[in-house]
Amino acid sequence: MKAILEQYFIENGQLDLLSWGCLKWQKKQASFNDKGIDAPLESILFEPIASVPSKHFYIFLADHLGISTEQAAIQYEHFIQNLFDGHQEQIPLESLGTFIFNNGILNWQNQFISSDFYTDLFLNKVTNNTIIEDVSEADKDNWILFSSIIAILSLLAILFKFYH
Repeated sequence: MKAILEQYFIENGQLDLLSWGCLKWQKKQASFNDKGIDAPLESILFEPIASVPSKHFYIFLADHLGISTEQAAIQYEHFIQNLFDGHQEQIPLESLGTFIFNNGILNWQNQFISSDFYTDLFLNKVTNNTIIEDVSEADKDNWILFSSIIAILSLLAILFKFYH
């Protein structure tokens, strides 16, 4: 069931753990500063405030377990009670983090570090000075040749269209 709960959290950004609290995915968008762009920040926060899962959660759970939503609610309550019964010091959620009991208090240790995926972008200021390339006299005369060729081809196309 842990894998299903992790998948729900990744898809929806929140996982309610009944009387134990709630895991939330917190996102801060990238922002501009004087030197460039600050990378977006994402973290998984644990709020130790009792929360009730939504109907959408129970439907998701029921679909993945192949049972009714009522049975999913009962199995989820039983699973959470067994998971946080206090017999384990650490409760890992493999790809997200670990719950740790310290003196009967439940804490969250996040394994997701957004700086591993996003980095700040530093930009150098660009001046408005244009770079003038050295152009030889032969290059200056070539544009007359190319435009003359295009003009002649255009006239030939018009004459061909007119007489055919």
